[in-house]
Amino acid sequence: MQYITPTRKIDKKLHGSKKKIKEKISQLRKELSKYNYQYYNFDTSDISDFHFDKKLEELFFLEKKYPEFYDPTSPTIKIGAEIHEPSTVFYHKYKMYSLQKTYSKKELIIWKKKISKSIHTFSFVCELKYDGVSINLIYKNGFLTNAGTRGNGEKGEDVTENIKTIKHVPLKLRGNNYPAYLEIRGEVFLTTKNFIEINKKRIKSGKTPYANPRNTASGTLKIQDRKKVRQRNLFCIAFHVVGKNLPFDTQYESLKHIKNWGFQIPETARFCKNMEEVFHFIDFWNLWKDKLPYQIDGIVIKVNEYQKQSLLGFTNKYPRWAIAYKFRQKLSETKLLSLTFQVGRTGIVTPVANVVPILISGTIIKRVALYNDSFIQKMGIYHGDTLLLEKGGNIIPKVTRINIKKRSSQAFPVFFLKKCPSCNSVLTKNNELFYCTNQNCFSQRIEKIRHFVSVKAMNIQKIGNEMIKKLYKKGFLYSFYNLYELKKEELLQIDGVKEKLADSIINNIKKSKENPFSRVLYALGIRHVGEDISKKLTKQFLDINSLMHANYDHLISISGIGKKITESIITYFSIYENRHAVQMLIKYGLHFSKCSKKLSSLEGKSFVFTGKLSCMTRHKAQNMVENLGGKVYNTVNNQINFIVIGKNFGSKFKKSMKKNHVQILTENLFLDMLKKAKKEK
Repeated sequence: MQYITPTRKIDKKLHGSKKKIKEKISQLRKELSKYNYQYYNFDTSDISDFHFDKKLEELFFLEKKYPEFYDPTSPTIKIGAEIHEPSTVFYHKYKMYSLQKTYSKKELIIWKKKISKSIHTFSFVCELKYDGVSINLIYKNGFLTNAGTRGNGEKGEDVTENIKTIKHVPLKLRGNNYPAYLEIRGEVFLTTKNFIEINKKRIKSGKTPYANPRNTASGTLKIQDRKKVRQRNLFCIAFHVVGKNLPFDTQYESLKHIKNWGFQIPETARFCKNMEEVFHFIDFWNLWKDKLPYQIDGIVIKVNEYQKQSLLGFTNKYPRWAIAYKFRQKLSETKLLSLTFQVGRTGIVTPVANVVPILISGTIIKRVALYNDSFIQKMGIYHGDTLLLEKGGNIIPKVTRINIKKRSSQAFPVFFLKKCPSCNSVLTKNNELFYCTNQNCFSQRIEKIRHFVSVKAMNIQKIGNEMIKKLYKKGFLYSFYNLYELKKEELLQIDGVKEKLADSIINNIKKSKENPFSRVLYALGIRHVGEDISKKLTKQFLDINSLMHANYDHLISISGIGKKITESIITYFSIYENRHAVQMLIKYGLHFSKCSKKLSSLEGKSFVFTGKLSCMTRHKAQNMVENLGGKVYNTVNNQINFIVIGKNFGSKFKKSMKKNHVQILTENLFLDMLKKAKKEK
């Protein structure tokens, strides 16, 4: 594993017992995995590239110093994130790597010194780092046969048909000076002008504008309608070749060949003899990057000679012969108008800054999260301050600094509320957070019901935030168990609710009773008890009563259940209203026991899916299997009983053929099995 050595501050900061070190490593892995999942699967991020990279740097340093805490799934080793529910999986013949990153010229010098120990007399090629989607294009005998996104480096999403709509990607290579098999790597993105035009049309038609060009390009590649993809006018730059018997020996030479084959290449790429020339290139584009017709977020520096690249090789995640120098995002200035304090379902009060609207990376920012009182005090925010903002991951706005020079002499500091903005109860401070502990707080009740009906919890559709508020104000909905008492005539009293919608809501509420014990437990909204912990708990406890009466020692002895979760569970069930809500939900037929429903033929059976199902999403199929007592794995292993084969299935099918115990199911056979299992209930 190669990465830039962090400063000694990290070492001093984390000096302490092995237990604390292990907890810190675990915390960093969890945070970084979450950010990766958001970024690669939902095209969103709530952390800036700079802060993400610094956390990754800190984790790498700790893992290197404490190898006993090695984990092959660590974000320092894994590339990107797992692909969830792709239309078709694309398996890379040659792995697609990420790039190690730095924001410091000093660290570039350290990188150069490090590689100089293994190779001598080498040159560099500098290229712009395009802010788009990494793509892999497969050419066989000169013809484009497949195209896939990077994904986790080993597999991505097959986007061949959509890539064919990009005019800068040749369907057949020009000339004949190329090997029979060739992989062209590049970046797909939108020009700034194109992105603005797309958003103008969306705003004109009453739709929400897209956040930024990178996410819009990523989303466009997933659109099923090729006509719409073509209209978006995506752009592609090619800059890397993978294959055997290549007709060139350097990266700089390769660009000329890529261009002759019919691709757009990084015309701004520069051959550099030494690090001084590299720095000149960085300084120039740091000054002129905003004049480009597209977004870049840094410069990629590569060892030019292929032979030297081969000697340096790769880590699990990065090529040792390349590095990305990232530009710090330009800060945007705006003024603090007022503060709003929001109350969550667990009573946490979160401050939000209302600011003078400002355009940042294609979106107008009006509100910025301030996280907690500690953040406000650390930043030293005063009423009416001039705030300097940046977008985390170019998406989520964050306060980075305060322009104190513009602060009024009459300004006074922001202090956290003493009382709940919703119910006026006195707030309680715990660690860095302020809580409203009033169980009857209006905002908390609304948020608890919102969580209960959410997709990952009970998945009761057609009941959104506004509907919940209206039902609450009418007196029809006070606690989430009241959902199962709702009558059609009550729903019809709500503005905008007609017969059809009322029937649909009642039907969705009834349908939610089929959810298994783990999802019902998650829906209760116990603090720190997420989906995974809910599943873990329902494996350990046969029913809700045994969990409600579990003592501290029993709970904390369960792997993955720490002090914080244990105390939260005990506190939750110590409150009468929560126990009463559970009893009411049991009364209305929800599953609070492994044995609360008749066992189906799928009980205890394990499935894996490959390919695309025509009648439902992979996520829906997984929910149906789990609701009937089965389990779904992402990979073929010795626990699998069935593999369900969909359209354009992948290598899982081949792997399953080698395992005699795995039964192969077509989609129709799978559906018949589901119908039979439902009848058995």
